[in-house]
Amino acid sequence: MQPFNYLLFALVISTLTYFMGSHSVRAQTLTITIGEYPPYSGKSLIEQGLVPQIIRKAFAEKDIQVKFVFMPWARSFKESEKINYDASAFWFCTTKRQQDYFCSTALYEETAVFFYNKSNPVPPWRTLQELDKYRIGATRGYSYTQEFWQLAKTGSLDINVMTRDEQNLSMLIKGRIDLFPMGLLPARYLLDQKYPQEKHQLSYHTTPLMTGTLHLLFPKSKEDSVALLKVFNDGMQKIMHSGEYQAILSKSQNR
Repeated sequence: MQPFNYLLFALVISTLTYFMGSHSVRAQTLTITIGEYPPYSGKSLIEQGLVPQIIRKAFAEKDIQVKFVFMPWARSFKESEKINYDASAFWFCTTKRQQDYFCSTALYEETAVFFYNKSNPVPPWRTLQELDKYRIGATRGYSYTQEFWQLAKTGSLDINVMTRDEQNLSMLIKGRIDLFPMGLLPARYLLDQKYPQEKHQLSYHTTPLMTGTLHLLFPKSKEDSVALLKVFNDGMQKIMHSGEYQAILSKSQNR
C-alpha cells in the first residue's frame, strides 16, 4: 500500500472508530424527566434524591447511565413524550396513564394524608364530600385520586392549585387554606427545611387520601420502551436482592 493511501486509510478508520465510540456512549445514557419532591427527588439534593439513586443503581446493572432533567411536574409528564427523553419519573400508575405508558416495578409506596392548621382544626373525615366547606390546597401535576379531581371539577370541593408543595404549606401556615394533602416524609422534610419555626402549628389526619406505589414511566410511543422497561425491572430485582435498594430507602427512615 502506498504511504499516502495508508495514511488516508488510517485516518478513515480512526474517524469511524471515534464516531462509533461516541454513538455507543450516547446510546448508553438515558435522559429522564423528573420533578422536585424532596427527599425523594431534588436538583440540589445529594445524588439528586432517593428516587434518582434507585433508578441509577438499577440501570447501572446493565452499564447504562442516567441523566435527570428537572422541571415542574406537569411539564415533566408532558415533555416525556418528546424524542429527546426516554422516560419520566416518578408517578402513580393510574388507569389513564397505562393507556400511553408502560409502568415499571414499583419504586416505593406512599400514603398521602391531609395536613391542617391547629388554630383552625378540621374534624376527622370519612368521605371527601364531608370536606366541601373547606379550602383545600393541591399541587399542579399531582394525581391524588380520580374522585378528588372529579369533585374539584364539579365544584363540590374548593380546590386551590399551586405549582409547588412549599407554596401550599406556606398557605396552610398562614391560614389561607384549611387542608393540604401530602406524603408524610416529604411534608416533614419541607417543614424542617423551610418552616422550622412554624411546623409545630400543623398537624394531620391519619385517614389516608390515598395509598399507592410510584413508578418509572416509559412512553408506549417509543420503540425502545419495552426493552428499557425489561432492563430496568431486571436491575430493580437485582438491587432488591443485593440489599442496595433497602440501603437507599433506609436513608429516609433515618431522618
